[in-house]
Amino acid sequence: MRHSAHEEKLTRLIAPALETLGLSLWGLSASSGGRSRAVRVYIEKDGGVGVDDCAQASRHIGALLDAEDALAGPYTLEVSSPGLERRFFAPDQLAAYLGRTVEVELSSLVAGRRRLRGTLASVDADSDTFTLTEQGGKPASVAWRDVKLARLVHEFY
Repeated sequence: MRHSAHEEKLTRLIAPALETLGLSLWGLSASSGGRSRAVRVYIEKDGGVGVDDCAQASRHIGALLDAEDALAGPYTLEVSSPGLERRFFAPDQLAAYLGRTVEVELSSLVAGRRRLRGTLASVDADSDTFTLTEQGGKPASVAWRDVKLARLVHEFY
């Protein structure tokens, strides 16, 4: 999964600002065109993120984006926790979820498909690859560069 240069710039700007609030940046997405841009920021902290954390982060990030003139024209800023079915923004985020169900949308075919769902069996940080064990025990190795979207699937028991 590749981030646009614009998203990388915003990440470098926003991550340190969140740390001053005792929060960490899980990830962000930013639309790059149209009349109004949308910036979605996902935050975390030990013990979980509450509504007050999101409101404080939103005010802080909004002021920062305006002061730095980081976005041309109007924009919408959304700040939230990654949630139960969190999206993964980097391969190193996967390791904490070994044994859990992950759903992946790919930019190229893997095992003849563009969508995979299975148990996260392994993560290789050196090669930025991971393996899902699909239903029936069939393993599928995935390179992070081929991932368009990866998210955790929360299973209710």
